[in-house]
Amino acid sequence: MKAFLVPILVLLAAFLAGVMVGHQSSPHTVALAAPKTVTVQPKPDANATPEVTTANYAPAAVMPASTEKQRSTVSAADLISELKNALSHSNGRRSYETLSKLVDSVDATNVREVVNFAENLSKQQDKTSLAWLVFGRWAEFNPAEAISFAQGMPAGPDRDRAVSSAVSAWAENDGAAALAWAQQMAPSPMRDQTLQTIVGSIAQKDPPTALALLTNLSINRNRDSLYYTVFNRWANNDPLMAADQASRLPAGAGRDNALQIVASTWTSQDPDAAFTWANSLPTGQVRNRALQSVISNWANRDPQKAASVALSLPAGSIREQSISAVAGQWGRTDVHAALTWAENLPVSDSREQALSSVLQTWAQSEPAAAADYVASLPSGRVQQGAINSVAWQLANTDIETAVSWVQKLPQSAARHQAVGNIVTRWSETDPRAAADFAMHDAEPSERKNLLENVSRQWARSDAQAALTWATSLPDTASRDAMLPAILGTIAESDPARAAQMLPRLSSAGQENAVNTIATQWANDDPQGASRWAVTLPEGKVRERALDDVVGRWSEIDPYSAGAWLGTLGQGASRDSAVATYAQRIVSSDPQTAAQWAETIDNDSARNGQVESIARTWLQNDARAAAAWIANSSLPGETKARLLGEK
Repeated sequence: MKAFLVPILVLLAAFLAGVMVGHQSSPHTVALAAPKTVTVQPKPDANATPEVTTANYAPAAVMPASTEKQRSTVSAADLISELKNALSHSNGRRSYETLSKLVDSVDATNVREVVNFAENLSKQQDKTSLAWLVFGRWAEFNPAEAISFAQGMPAGPDRDRAVSSAVSAWAENDGAAALAWAQQMAPSPMRDQTLQTIVGSIAQKDPPTALALLTNLSINRNRDSLYYTVFNRWANNDPLMAADQASRLPAGAGRDNALQIVASTWTSQDPDAAFTWANSLPTGQVRNRALQSVISNWANRDPQKAASVALSLPAGSIREQSISAVAGQWGRTDVHAALTWAENLPVSDSREQALSSVLQTWAQSEPAAAADYVASLPSGRVQQGAINSVAWQLANTDIETAVSWVQKLPQSAARHQAVGNIVTRWSETDPRAAADFAMHDAEPSERKNLLENVSRQWARSDAQAALTWATSLPDTASRDAMLPAILGTIAESDPARAAQMLPRLSSAGQENAVNTIATQWANDDPQGASRWAVTLPEGKVRERALDDVVGRWSEIDPYSAGAWLGTLGQGASRDSAVATYAQRIVSSDPQTAAQWAETIDNDSARNGQVESIARTWLQNDARAAAAWIANSSLPGETKARLLGEK
C-alpha cells in the first residue's frame, strides 16, 4: 500500500482536475474480463450491470497466498471504528497517511462494509479520500471485483473516482493487463479517462513505456497534461534521455509541457548540464523554450550564476528574454541586488526590460519604495516604462498612495498614461470616487479621457447610477464627455434603450454618441436601427446615424441596404448615406456604386463621389469604366481628365 500512496496522490489530483465523465455520459456497462473462479456481485444498479467474462489478460482474483497470509484479518466493525477515529482528527496530509495505513487492513472479508461506510460519509472530502484509498486497496487483491463494483455505482463523480482508483492500483501491479482491458472498452469519455489513469500509473515505474503508450493510444482529452506526468518522473531518473525524447515530440502544448518539466527538474539536479543540453539544440522554438526554462529555474537557485549565463548568450530575443526572466526571479529573493545588477547593464533594450521586471516585482512587495525609486530616475524610456509598471501595481494595492504618488510626477506622456491606468483600476472598485477625482483633481488636459474611461467602467457595473451622476453635472463639457461613453456602453447590450436617452445630451454630445449607438444596433438589427435613424430630425446627428447604419448594413446585406436607401427622401442626410453606400460597394460592383452616386442631390458632393468611384473603376476595368464615364453626368473637363488618365 505504501508503494501505491505516491502515485495515487498524483493521480487523485489529476483526476479531480479532469473531466467528471459521470456528469457527461449516461451509465453504461463495460465487459470486464475476469477468471472463471470469480463471481462478481456488484452493488445493484438498474442502469449498469457489469458483465464478467474470461480472457488471458484477466486480473488476478486474489493476491499470492504468501503475501495474503502476512496480513492479519481485522473485523469490519473494528476497522470502521478506527477509520471513524482517524477522520474525526483530520488534519490534511497526516490524516491521509493514517487512513492509508488503516486501509492496508482491508481484505476480502471486510471490503464491502468499508466501502459502504465510505459511501455514506457526510463530509465530501472524507468520502473522496477514503473511497479512493479503499478501491485502490481492493484492486490490489481483486481488481475484477473492485472495478466491476465501481462501475455498478450510480453515474457521477463518486463512480468516476472509484473506477479510476481501482484501475490505477491494477495498473500499478499489472499495467499490461489493465491496459488490455481498457482498450476493449467502447469509445467514450470513460475510456479516455481510464487510459489516462493507466498511462499515469505506468509512468511512475516505466516512463518510456508510458510515453510509447501515450503516443500510440487514441486519447483525446488531457493528452498534453499527461506528457507532464510522464516526463516529470523520467527527468528525475534519466534527464538526458527525457530531454532528448521531449525535444522530439510534435510541436504544441504537450511538447512545451514536457520541455518545461525536464528543464526544471534537470536544472534542480545539474544546472550546468541542463544548460549545455538546451544550448546545443537546433535553432528554433524548441531551443528557445528550453533555454528560457533552464535559465528561469536556475535563477531561482543561483540568480548570480543565471545572470552570468544569460549575458553569455548571443544578442537576440532569447538573450533579452533570459535577462528579463533572471531579473524578475532575482527580484523576488533580493530586489536590491537584482536592481543593482540591472542598473549596471549596458544601455540597451535588455537593460530596460530587466529594470522593468525588477520594478514590477518590487512594486508588489514594497510599492511605496518602488515608487520613490522610479520618481528619482532620469526622464527617458526607462522611467516611462517603470512609471507604468509601478502605477498599475500601486493601483492594485493602494489607490490613495497611487494617486498621491502620480500627482507628484512631472508632466510627461508617462505620467498621463500612469494616471489613466490608476483611474481605470479605481473605476472598477469605486467609480464615483474615480469620477470625482477626474472632475476636480486631474489636469485639464487629462480630464476628458479620464471621464470617458470612468464612464465606460461605471456603466458596465451600474449604468443607471452612472447616468444619474453624469446628468447631474452642471458643466456641459463634463456631461458631454461622460454621457456618450455611458450610452455607448449601454448600446453594446441594449441599443434601443441607449437611443431613447440620446436627447438628454447636448447637440455636440449627441453627435459623439450616435455613432456607437447606430453601429451597435445595426450589427444585430439593421432594420430596427434604420427605422430609428429616420425618426431623427435633419441635421448632423441624423447624418451620422444614417451613415453608420448603411455602412454596417451594406457589409452584412448590401442588397437590403440599397433597397432601404431607395425609400429615403431627398436631403443632406440621404446624400451622405448614399455616398457611404457607394463607397462600400464600389470594389465589388462599381457600376451600381456609380449609379447610386449620380442620385446625390448636391452637385458638388455628387461630382466628387462619381469621380472617386470612376477612378477606382478605371483601375479594375478600364474599358467598362471609360464607356460609363463618357455617358455620365460629370462635367466635360472632368470626363476629359479621367479618360486622359486611363
